[in-house]
Formats: sequence, structure tokens, C-alpha cells
Amino acid sequence: MKKTIIINDCLIQYHSYPSKGSKTILFLHGWRSDGSIWNDIAMKINKDNYSVYALDLPGFGGSSAPKTPFTISDYADIVSGFMEKMKIKKTILVGHSFGGRIAIKLASAKPELVSKLVLVDSAGFVNMKKQGYQLYAKLVKPLFKPKWMQRIRTWIYKKMGAEDYVSTPYLRETFLNVIKEDVTSDLSNIRIPSLLLWGDKDMDTPVSYGKKMHVKIRNSQLVVLQDAGHFCFLDKPTEFYQALIRFIT
Repeated sequence: MKKTIIINDCLIQYHSYPSKGSKTILFLHGWRSDGSIWNDIAMKINKDNYSVYALDLPGFGGSSAPKTPFTISDYADIVSGFMEKMKIKKTILVGHSFGGRIAIKLASAKPELVSKLVLVDSAGFVNMKKQGYQLYAKLVKPLFKPKWMQRIRTWIYKKMGAEDYVSTPYLRETFLNVIKEDVTSDLSNIRIPSLLLWGDKDMDTPVSYGKKMHVKIRNSQLVVLQDAGHFCFLDKPTEFYQALIRFIT
């Protein structure tokens, strides 16, 4: 069921799967996605007597875009604000890719809100290639002022592999804020039980990221799903569900 709520002056749409059970699980999606991507797994977990929520993060799905460029901390504040308004005292937090960055930040800054942490093909380290987008954007911006140059601009960025930057023009400054933030220090602050779920063929946030996070997060376990990519929960839904349910029960 889709519902909306106002948090920090942002209209937030969320997907709700209520239950009479006492445990809550909250899903955070990746860049260019929304909460509905968790629908299948959310319904399965809901049948196991968990109350499940999946947010459309600001700028995605049915949620309004930030009025000013956001940082990871701003997104984490939206999640904690949602929990406060929904009277969720503690949750199992699941974050995919960009959502993983937010989950890491929240689990580090406000551990009292998170009982267990699940990172799925998570981002979190500075990617030098993506950092190059920021420098390149500043250098060539004057060249693209004429309207007729916009198509060429888009083509160049796509050739660079910068689809995330191109596809969300209203979030470009936010995107640059996000990719330049390294959460390594936050990982070391996490003390709660943590599960890292990765696709072995993930080309966006490779398994090496998962291994590095596994070392940094003391109380963590890493599960690598075979023949799965960046969206391992879609590529291998049964294996993903089994690993997740074993961890949270």
C-alpha cells in the first residue's frame, strides 16, 4: 500500500506492508530506483510476520526532490525522521547500492535506531572514475551553454558511463555530493550485527567492496550470491530471501 508523509519539508511516498508482529524491516533503494523494487521480497517477509516499509527516497518515485542539494547525512535524517513519525523505535535496515550508503551513515550515527544492518551490493567508497565526472562537468560546463549542445553533452556523459548523472538532472548536485563522500570511517563505527549480500558479477559495486566492508564492520558476515549482478535480490530472489531470513530471525 502506497502512502505519503511530510518529513523535513519533503513529501515522502512509502510502501507499507503492516503486520501484527513486533519486528520491523525498512528497505532503502538505489539511485534511479524507488521503493517498489522491493515489492516481491517485502511481501515474502511480511508473511513471516514482519512489518515492512520501503521508502521512495527524496527525488525518486513518488517523493518530492530536495529543495537544496542533499548529502548522505540529509538522506539519513529523512530515514530517521520517518522512523520517528511512524513511531518505529528500532528497525532492521536494508540498503541497496546508494541506499546502502544511507544505511551505513544512519547505523553509524544513530545505532540506537538499528537492530541489524543489511547492505546489498552497497556503495560507500569513493569511485575515482565517478569523481572524474565532477571535475569534467566543471571544466566543460561553459561549452554546453548553447541549447543545441545539450544532446552532445548527454551523449558524451553516457559514453563516460555517467548514466546516473545524466538521468537525474534535477539531482545532479546531490549526485556529486553523494559520490564524493567516503563512508570508511562510518563502517568502523558500526557495532550491530551486519549482513553483506553481494552478487559475484556486480560490475557497479564489485565484490571487492563487500570484502572491504566486511573487514571494516567488526560484527559482520559476507554472503556472495553466484551468477548475480548489482541487483542480486532480483537476479537470485530465492537465495537472497533465504540468506536474509536466516540473518534476521
